[in-house]
Amino acid sequence: MHKLKFLLALILSVFLLASCSKETEETMLMNAKSKMDEAKKLEGENKAEDANKAYGGAIEIYKNFLEEYSSSPRAPEVYSNIAKIYVDNLRDYPSAIKYYEELSQKHPNSKESKYGMFMVAFIYDEMLKDKEKAKENYRKFLDKYPNDEGPNEKMSESARMMLQMLDENRSIEDIIKNIPKDTVKTESKDKKESSGDIKEEKKTDKKEAPKEKTPENDDGSAPDDTKQ
Repeated sequence: MHKLKFLLALILSVFLLASCSKETEETMLMNAKSKMDEAKKLEGENKAEDANKAYGGAIEIYKNFLEEYSSSPRAPEVYSNIAKIYVDNLRDYPSAIKYYEELSQKHPNSKESKYGMFMVAFIYDEMLKDKEKAKENYRKFLDKYPNDEGPNEKMSESARMMLQMLDENRSIEDIIKNIPKDTVKTESKDKKESSGDIKEEKKTDKKEAPKEKTPENDDGSAPDDTKQ
């Protein structure tokens, strides 16, 4: 009986110790931010190797967060943060794709998921130069998000343009070069048509305007206004 009580007390103490030692969500996110600040400082001091270690430390904290708080409302943000570090700081593009895809799979309705799906296509296109994978993922993105949701959001519009460029084997420079030419042609045509309409109106006015008839006497001479 005493052994049983002792065992239960031991289990309870271990449980309480584990609960007390578990970091809160906010603490973990603050620690990750501190690591990020440290990494940027080291980067500014041209200590690339130490900076990369600090970025790796931030990623590890974020990964621990996802293990401890997988159902947290902050989880999509954390997935996005991990992927961004891989893209912007470590240039590890396959790892970035992995976390963006995991984000979209586990949190499909989050705003971060939309950004993640776009970034997967963009990374394949711009960083990895895998055009077929890029087209596949731009199409997947547009299937789910055919239109932008707000006037300042341009992801769907950008995805459609990028896919068109890949399908037509054109660069963004080609499209930009053609825009002014097309615009100038259209404006010139509109001006000509407008000018032609104005001239036509003037001709019509001249033809249709009736001449004022001068009054005449019975013999065809002009009337003498001096006669009473």
